[in-house]
Amino acid sequence: MKRATLLLLASLTLAACQDATDPVGGAGSNHPAPLLRATSAQGGVERVMPGRVLARLQDGASVSDVAAAYGLALEGRGQRDAFVMLRGAAGSERALAARLGGDARVVWAEPDYLRQTTEIDSRLWAFYNPGGLQVYFTRGRNNGQPVSSYVSVQDADEDNIESYASGGSSVVIGSIDTGVDFGHGEFLPGQLIAGHDWYSDDSDPSDDNGHGTHTTGTMVGRTVGVAGVAGAGPNVQVYVQRVCGPLGCPTSAIVSAIYAAADYPGMVAMNLSLGGGSESQAEKDAIAYAVNTKGVLVIASAGNDGTSTVSCPACDPLAISVAASDWLDEHAYYTNWGNGLDIIAPGGELYSNTTEEAGIYSAYVGGGYAYLQGTSMAAPQVTGTAAIVASKAGLTGSALRSRIESSADDLGPSGYDTSFGHGRLNSYRAVTNTTLNEGGPPGGGPLTASFSYSCGGISTCDFDGSGSTGATSWNWTFGDGASASGQTVTHTYELGGSYIVTLTVGDGTTTDETNQTVSCTVKGKRLRCS
Repeated sequence: MKRATLLLLASLTLAACQDATDPVGGAGSNHPAPLLRATSAQGGVERVMPGRVLARLQDGASVSDVAAAYGLALEGRGQRDAFVMLRGAAGSERALAARLGGDARVVWAEPDYLRQTTEIDSRLWAFYNPGGLQVYFTRGRNNGQPVSSYVSVQDADEDNIESYASGGSSVVIGSIDTGVDFGHGEFLPGQLIAGHDWYSDDSDPSDDNGHGTHTTGTMVGRTVGVAGVAGAGPNVQVYVQRVCGPLGCPTSAIVSAIYAAADYPGMVAMNLSLGGGSESQAEKDAIAYAVNTKGVLVIASAGNDGTSTVSCPACDPLAISVAASDWLDEHAYYTNWGNGLDIIAPGGELYSNTTEEAGIYSAYVGGGYAYLQGTSMAAPQVTGTAAIVASKAGLTGSALRSRIESSADDLGPSGYDTSFGHGRLNSYRAVTNTTLNEGGPPGGGPLTASFSYSCGGISTCDFDGSGSTGATSWNWTFGDGASASGQTVTHTYELGGSYIVTLTVGDGTTTDETNQTVSCTVKGKRLRCS
């Protein structure tokens, strides 16, 4: 049995003893401070730091002259002098930015937006799922019964198994978040590198919130992290920077952290599990520097508004934006998607009237563990995968991005689409360029195509390819010129006739196919198929 499966069972047992809103605590752990809650930046005006405006001046322009012209005070400078922070009257931030932006001495000006972390709630997810895994109610009238919404499909995970990526080279990734609990047992000695606390402007990026410890644990934790489970944990260090506090995550802090992470030796990727609705020029400049100048990936959560608009900074074309999938390889109910989406990864999904065992299980402040869900939990799985691909395969920059995206399991319409991006993250294939066979008997089995269908006497038919073994992709042709992809699909016929339906399944290296005939006849004014 794979270690992640053991972790899954252990965490289910442990969580059953906890109240739904409590994190799972280690020995001697205390309840942490309340989490920062994600707000719907798409649905209203985004919050900003009171009185603060960011601006980039033309070369040679005097900061003091520009500030004096608008009655502003110089508050500080960003990393690499990427911008200046000016202080004015609280409540006038957007007006001040607009006035400054019209000055010929100013390249751009904007409020200091307050991003928010993108987790939903505290509440499991398996790195490797052999299929049919169920989550059970742990209290109430359905106690002990399976939660049908959480019955997983055969491959609804990122395919990460014990120790397959060990023996690589040393790499560094960045955590740009609420900080990390540096004393937590999930992290190996020397694995965490203390960077800067840009929120409080000091040298101690410790976490008093929990969110950053959870996302960092998901990336590298020795027993629950992507790199840890894969065996690459000892080769991956994390450069930790704190950018979020009680008010949120100011873009001024985020931007300085991006520059600092990009400049850190050995950095291959950084994780930003935070977002908001407003585009920031300061963030765009910093991301361009990281990606184009330093060859470092910027991986960000797509947001939890449940809308077809990707949050920022994930909205930047150079960033890798990550949506959240559920146990059925479908959208988690809260996730954002749309133009600019790049990839999807497990983010957990839970409902208030069920159990807590449906989030991502990871480290938490105080030496404990917690279940959280959200695109915040999906993004670090991509970042952890980037770390092990860089460590094991030696890829960086655009080659690293291409490997992660091209190795994903295609979902939705064939090829790239704005609902699932390039598909659902597949860590094993990203590292090895081969597919982990999760179908058939233990240890894998032959690739075999098989499907059933039902039309119910109407023209719309449901097709189910879950009976196939060893498959990681399902592609359908319906005999009338239409096609689709996915394990289960629906198709509506328009005319009478006999149609040969073909299912072609693949495992990343080979394919198999099978077909059946659907007959449609016109009876009266209705088309009926069987």
